[in-house]
Amino acid sequence: MIKANWIAGLLALAVFVNAQYQGWSLFEHAASAQASRVAGSGGRTFHK
Repeated sequence: MIKANWIAGLLALAVFVNAQYQGWSLFEHAASAQASRVAGSGGRTFHK
């Protein structure tokens, strides 16, 4: 069972790395939302 988990993990990692290499950004939407949130908080440095 442990070998099956290793194989499944390595296969998932290989698919993810291949997707990143080909330019499929799986988390592009989350990254762009975070970047716009950081850029848009110019005057607001503290929020309670």
